[in-house]
Amino acid sequence: MRQRLPFLGLLLAATAGIVASHIFSWPSWIFLAGSGVSFAAWLFTRRSLWIYAAAGCAFGCVHIWQTRESVSWQLAEMVGSGRVLCTASGSVDSDPAPFGEGRERFTLGVRSMEIDGREFPCPADVIVTAKSPGPARGDRVRVTGALTVLPPPRNPAAFDERAWMRLRGITCGIEAAAPMDVLVLRPAPWYSIPAIASRCSAWMEKTLRVGIGDDPVVGDLLVGMVLGVTTSIPDALQQDFRNTGTFHLFSVSGLHVGMIALILWQILKLAGVRRRWAVAVIIPALFFYALITGWKPSSLRAAVMSAIFLIGLTSSRRPVPVNSLCAAGFLILVQWTSELFNPGFQLSFLVVLAILLWAVPLHDAIRRHVHPDPFVPRQLWTRGQQLGAESADQLGGLFAVSLAAWAGSFPLTIAYFHMVSLSALPANLVIVPLAFVIMVTACLALAGGLFSGFLAAVFNNANWAFTKILLAVVQVSAAMPLSHFLIGMPETAPVAVTVFDFGAGGASAIESVGKIWMVDSGPGWGTDSVIKPWLRSRGREGPDGLLLTHGDSRHIGGAAALAESHPPPRVVDSTLNDRSPVRGKLHNRLQELGIPKSLMRAGDGIGISRSTTLTVLHPLSGLMKNEADDKVLVVRLDAGEGRILFLSDAGPATQEWLLEHQRHELRADVLVAGRHRSGIPIGSEFVDAVHPRAIVSTATHFPQSEAPDPMWEAMLADRGIPLFRQDVTGAVRIEIQREGMKILGFADGSELVLPLETR
Repeated sequence: MRQRLPFLGLLLAATAGIVASHIFSWPSWIFLAGSGVSFAAWLFTRRSLWIYAAAGCAFGCVHIWQTRESVSWQLAEMVGSGRVLCTASGSVDSDPAPFGEGRERFTLGVRSMEIDGREFPCPADVIVTAKSPGPARGDRVRVTGALTVLPPPRNPAAFDERAWMRLRGITCGIEAAAPMDVLVLRPAPWYSIPAIASRCSAWMEKTLRVGIGDDPVVGDLLVGMVLGVTTSIPDALQQDFRNTGTFHLFSVSGLHVGMIALILWQILKLAGVRRRWAVAVIIPALFFYALITGWKPSSLRAAVMSAIFLIGLTSSRRPVPVNSLCAAGFLILVQWTSELFNPGFQLSFLVVLAILLWAVPLHDAIRRHVHPDPFVPRQLWTRGQQLGAESADQLGGLFAVSLAAWAGSFPLTIAYFHMVSLSALPANLVIVPLAFVIMVTACLALAGGLFSGFLAAVFNNANWAFTKILLAVVQVSAAMPLSHFLIGMPETAPVAVTVFDFGAGGASAIESVGKIWMVDSGPGWGTDSVIKPWLRSRGREGPDGLLLTHGDSRHIGGAAALAESHPPPRVVDSTLNDRSPVRGKLHNRLQELGIPKSLMRAGDGIGISRSTTLTVLHPLSGLMKNEADDKVLVVRLDAGEGRILFLSDAGPATQEWLLEHQRHELRADVLVAGRHRSGIPIGSEFVDAVHPRAIVSTATHFPQSEAPDPMWEAMLADRGIPLFRQDVTGAVRIEIQREGMKILGFADGSELVLPLETR
């Protein structure tokens, strides 16, 4: 290994050191001392083991410097859990990206920061959210706003932005409220590399759309494939690419960089440029392409790996591909140790390693089974044998590479995405060559656009046809039976209820014996960011049933999107009408999709499984109320000896009706409640009637009516009822088992165990 694969040992040592420093909370000086001692031992013994130990300890020390002992982490410790007014000065290190309506986000490389009138150096990166339009990349700016530590996710399976940002060395964010809070001190010089890259990116995007403006979807796909911009691609279409294992077409990574390198290599080869000079031209071009596409970690990784392989081609010795791959991984970790924990780095490394190890043996096996007897001269081969041999040489190689890549990504695809895509292998056999044709044509369009918009339009129209074919292949592959299937996490309890945290909104999921029912769907923004990822983590595309409590958009705003992506077999709604426009649009959309509704009232029941039922306690048909919150469906979950009452946003009027008509049906172990529009909390008489042993309540500080009531909390404390406030606990998971109930807070790690009472 030392002589043939020297970088393999160094990469393994670096990995061990980084993992050790990540797990153990030791200070950096321990690893630094270990590195020094190991290096001294190597000087005396000259044994390779000691130099690997020195490298591992050195990487552990650097990892601590870049994380726990960095300025960014110290800034997070100083801010704590509050909000601090600050003024930060620095340079914009990324192109502003849309972040909600009328707002953008960008990375600010801070040089100095002012807090409480004290200015101090602060060489750290922060993420800034400001009003549109934001500053340009490379601008020197001064930002005034609220400095906060990036929060962890509040719902299971939701994207962990804090962990993702910390992989990039960012721990804090600044919220700028008004446009004047972002002051451009000095625009980026027109000749600066970031400014040139931004202008090139904007020109390339504009040129790639010339002549095909009538079909924006194709234009979005082209821009996404060439530049990695996916914000305009419809979510449903993006999901088709994910399900078929072809979403890598829009992630500027090894495939894109490799295509660019191959195109440049062929051009320079035809021009008669010598190999070493060609490599000297291609490597800077690859890094500039990475800069144009946003200097993303994936493109940077691919550029580094490609540069290592290209440099190996210029050496007098025959390069060892695995050693070159390990050298690329080692150099990436030298730059930033946290890349080791980046799923993109792990996928890139494993896929390339699998291709290097398995593609050639697989291709050889295919050729052995297809080629005629090697002792038969080629001149005696029949036409069919010649065609089979050529197919084995060309298509067999592509199949071997695709199979190796699919196998290499298989374990991480299950771990991170809970999915197995059986259509990925056949789809990529068609799509990868087609993507190369599209990339070549796009390069011709960009080259033609330098001289004439007409030339760019000619090539773009050719790409329109190629992209249409690619789109058809993806959609047909996604629609095939068993195209993909999800692998959910194992169940930890016979019945489990997840109460999601949507601030003033609400949604709950009931799991029982492989069935999933949703009580409300949450607001519209939560469907793609929370509900769908959670369903996929459970191995499901959609729920078995959806119960809508009332017309509040914060409770049912995401129902239409959920129904469109994977229609639930059953939708339950109230018999009462209201004036909610969201509910009206949802009913129209359900009718268009052909999804039937079950209208229910007090006394009706829903069987989720053999041992789990939902009973409707409110309302009765014809009940006259004005507010939507007073027309809610109040349901009780019965799972064996466990009971959970879902009160939704029911207010005093509904509580009084329930006390008068359903008092004996209210008893429950856990009460899940929202907040009535009036802000009046649940009355003490109603609490006594339910007699819960724990309450899960939505809570947020805006609007004021959703803020927790201290007097109500004191009333619960006097009765000894634990309160799970979701502004503290985040989502809450309630597990019902034979021996008892367990209530878990997702954000704060709180836990409560309740023995079941026999009724």
